[in-house]
Amino acid sequence: MQGRLFGAIEFNNNPNDRVYTPVDIARYIIKLFDPKGMILDPCRGGGSFYDNLPSPKDWCEIDEGKDFYDYTSKVDWIISNPPYSHFDEWLDHSFALSDNVVYLVPIAKVWKSWGTMMVIKKYGGIKKVLFIPASRCGFPFGFPCGAVHLVRVIRVRWKLYMRQNSVLKEEKEECDRK
Repeated sequence: MQGRLFGAIEFNNNPNDRVYTPVDIARYIIKLFDPKGMILDPCRGGGSFYDNLPSPKDWCEIDEGKDFYDYTSKVDWIISNPPYSHFDEWLDHSFALSDNVVYLVPIAKVWKSWGTMMVIKKYGGIKKVLFIPASRCGFPFGFPCGAVHLVRVIRVRWKLYMRQNSVLKEEKEECDRK
């Protein structure tokens, strides 16, 4: 696959970055974080997030010719399962576009370095974290995963949420009935 330049950094389209979120997980994340206003799914993939987001909404998908790094419009929320191979640069671009960013990621990506934590602190901070077992997210690894809500301005203390498979299943059924 051909590389992509963002600033002075070249990225290769890493096939390991394509991990599609199960629809029930995407619905649960959307329900928990309850985004309002203009929402962007910057890596639409199979549409698990995008197809369940309320309007107004927009999307990017590099495989369909809409590259997130070319997106410049401000949005109220960004929600997705981003590529992990260039997470820091992805986060920087997300912070430039929105006051609310929710990413489903291996949780260590957020706490992986002091530099990343300082970037998050400078942006605002972490408001909520939903921990989800990697196997429930469709991830082919055993690292703990989570949906992390990063906000430009923190007005409340942040919260941690942990859900087990049975609770996610019950809440999935509740979401499916609506």
